[in-house]
Amino acid sequence: MVHGRSHGRFWFAIAALAAVAVASILGVVLLSNQLGDAQSQLIGLESELAAGRSELEGIESELHTAQENIEFLESALYNLQVNYDRLTEGYGYVLRDPRYDEMLDFLERDRTSEQEYVDSEYTCLDYAADVKANAAREGIRCAYVGIEYRGGSGHAIVAFDTTDRGLVFIEPQFDWEVELEVGRRYYQCVVTPSGHSIATPDYDDTITRFVIIW
Repeated sequence: MVHGRSHGRFWFAIAALAAVAVASILGVVLLSNQLGDAQSQLIGLESELAAGRSELEGIESELHTAQENIEFLESALYNLQVNYDRLTEGYGYVLRDPRYDEMLDFLERDRTSEQEYVDSEYTCLDYAADVKANAAREGIRCAYVGIEYRGGSGHAIVAFDTTDRGLVFIEPQFDWEVELEVGRRYYQCVVTPSGHSIATPDYDDTITRFVIIW
């Protein structure tokens, strides 16, 4: 009986050891699987990290380019400000081209056409110069126009480059528009209002050329 009990205990111990071994093997397999999963996750995280680093490098490159653009724009703005200050120094304004109705409004308010024409004292040159100066005081760009006649004499008027009707010539002695054309007599170029006319001059006022000075 003692021998039989010892034999039974022996096989029980063997069975217990086998169970422990199997459990150990199963544990190792489970740990191995978990380790494999962890390695796969690590590889995935490393891939995401690499992608994140690449994206960060791209963002840094874009940021660097943006900073360079900002520096360029700041430099350009500074240069524009310097040029603006130089242009406006002594004037306090920047000349601009008027709309057609703004030009008419200015001419209506301007009193140059009311000046009396006096030979050798106040002539067409003075009319044109005064209108140009008065327009500048209001920030309006106005051109001096010198006209040469076939007969050897000449004339002076003004012009405005209106934003809606383009270049418009004005006879400053009357504030009348002029359709200036080389080869045509000047008095025929003046657009007289209804009820007004210009007498035919006793000299040849055929236009040979004209110069616009802004």
